Formats: sequence, structure tokens, C-alpha cells
Amino acid sequence: MRHVTRYRIYPSHAVEQRLFTGFVRCTFVRNWCLENKVYRDSCLPKLKEEFPELKEVHSKVLQNVVQQIAHNLHALKRLKATGRKVGKLRKKWVHSMIYEQTGFKLTGNRLWLSKIGELPIELSRPVPGRIKQIVIKHTPAHKWFVAIISETSDAPEPTAGTRAVGIDLNLENFSTDTDGVVFEHPHNVRKTAKRLRRAQKKLSRAVKGSRNRRKQRVRVARIHEQVENRRNDFLHKWSRYYVDRYDHIALEHLNIRPMVESLDAKLRGRSRSILDAAWYKAREFIRYKAANAGTYVHLVDPAYTTQDCFLCGHREKKDLAQRTHCCPVCGYTVPRDLNAAQNILKRAAVGWGTPESTLVEIRTTTPPSPAVQVPVNEARISRL
Repeated sequence: MRHVTRYRIYPSHAVEQRLFTGFVRCTFVRNWCLENKVYRDSCLPKLKEEFPELKEVHSKVLQNVVQQIAHNLHALKRLKATGRKVGKLRKKWVHSMIYEQTGFKLTGNRLWLSKIGELPIELSRPVPGRIKQIVIKHTPAHKWFVAIISETSDAPEPTAGTRAVGIDLNLENFSTDTDGVVFEHPHNVRKTAKRLRRAQKKLSRAVKGSRNRRKQRVRVARIHEQVENRRNDFLHKWSRYYVDRYDHIALEHLNIRPMVESLDAKLRGRSRSILDAAWYKAREFIRYKAANAGTYVHLVDPAYTTQDCFLCGHREKKDLAQRTHCCPVCGYTVPRDLNAAQNILKRAAVGWGTPESTLVEIRTTTPPSPAVQVPVNEARISRL
């Protein structure tokens, strides 16, 4: 099993300059490969003879730069094969370096990197298993982080429990499940919009190239970083809530882009809330936590989960403002989001019963539990 742990590092001024120099060299190699259409790391020995300054960077770092280009091109090719409209890789600045197999050593709270030197590292938790890869990254907020990818021999045992839940991600709140638990939308962007607007106005008034503009750019980046940290903090707590309590979790396989680009005036006004919710990230958080815990996550088609009646299956179109499901055929009346969550769980149960999972029966006669508001603390976290 692979683990990714992220730590804060505090390089000295001299080490920081060597890191920035390494970024410049990696940027040159990446853009040279794109310009000359060379996508194999076998070009590096000749390139180092022509540009000796590339020897200041560890060999594995430059190899990973070229290999990453080939990986990105392969990903674009796969997207194009599925009919997606894709662009091309463009020249850009590199703000990270990848050490793999060699060139690094972690001793206590000191991290040594080849061609760079020693860096103090804040080990907020121990590194599990054997270290396979080190990723050094510099953020726009002028902070340094290291992501340590490690590997352990243990594997999670598949769950044998039958606790199941269906989760509906909606616009009224963040999520509603079949047990009636409602997570309110944190609205991190909305809460920070006023402060961000003022900071961006101050940035636009600053003289380009001035020291004050560089300082203000970092302040704006730190506001964006704070929003992202709060969002991740909420999503981690939300996903942990379900992974710790259930053995089978049913989620919608949502396609966010059509919802954001919709021409519907009612939906277009909520695009910011949809993007701020980060439903795709929420789904990935709950999937990797479930994989580590040995539980199952089932993705279902979200079509008509809101319109279909959970008890009788009658389909009736609802307006976005209609928040209560009231079936004209059987009279089943529940909150709209609760009915959708029950339909999601019902659809996911069709695929259960395979040798890798456990069949869970859905009792349609069981009355739904009342909605329960679950607060999630939004305390600011000092690190990721």
C-alpha cells in the first residue's frame, strides 16, 4: 500500500537559492523537450554536454521531468480517443522537483537532497513504511512543502459488514444521506470574497515590477491558499465521517462541467457554489479513504434520482425550487434530497452480492429517519 504524507520544510536562504536554480534548470529541460519534440530521457547525456549547468541538478530529477512530459502526452492522447477536445502542452515554469530512488536521505527532522543540501522538516507525523519518492514544491504563497511517497507491505482486509448508506450531493446543502444526516455547505469562497476582492483591488493598483506588488501578490495567494485549506479540512472530516461508520457507500457519478456551463439561469447563478463544493474532490477523498479501510464505494448514474419516487418508481419532473418530494401515485412525502439519496442506495444495491462484496437488502417499507444537521468544524489548519 502506498501512502502520501505532506510536510512543511524551512530551507535557509542559500538552500532556497539552490532550489530556485534547480527549478530554472528543470524549466529549461521541459521547454527544450517540447520545442524539439524529444520525449525520452536518453537525450539528457548529450544535453548536459551542450549545457554543463544542467549537471547542477540531480540526474533523477531531470529524468522525471522528461518522463512527466511523456506521461502527460499519453493522457492527452487517451482523452482525444474518447472524443474529448484537447489542446497541447505549452511551455511553463516548473515549481517542483521529484527525487526517486536515490538522491535523498531523511534523518530525524533533517532532509538531505543531492545537489541541494540539508533542509529542516517539520515531521508532524511519522513516515509510514519505506520511502519511494520525494517531491519538493514551492507554492504561490511562498511556502515550501515536501510530499513523501512511501510504501508498506500491509493490505486492508475487505469489510464483511452490511452497514450501507446512500449520499446525495445537492445545491441546497452539501450532502444528504439515507439516514437523514445533512451536511451544510461551508461556502468558503463566499465567506472570503470580500477580503479577497479588497486584496485583488490593491494588487491591481500596485505598480508592475515593484516590491509592493510582489508582496501583495503573496497576500492574495495566501487568501486563496486559506480557502483551499478550509475546503480540504471540511472534505477530510466529511469523508472520514462516512468511512468510519459504513461498510458500503453509494455516491453519484456526477459530471460537473455541464452543470457549471449550463445555460439555465437558475443553475448558472449557483456555479460558484458548485465549484466551491468540489464534489469531485469529495468523491476522491472518500474513495481513497475507503480503499485504505477496506470498505466499498459504489458510483451510480445520477439520472432521474431526484425525479423517481423511491417507493413506487413513479417519475415526475421537479423544479429546482421544489425541495419536497410528494408522489402523486403513492403519496410518499419526504425531503427531495432524502428521496434522491434513497434512490442512489437502491441503484447501488443492484451490483452488490458479488464475491467481493456483501448483498444488502433495501427495505422500502422502512420509514425514513428525520433529518439531522451535522456540523463540521471549520477550524483553520496550520498545515496540510
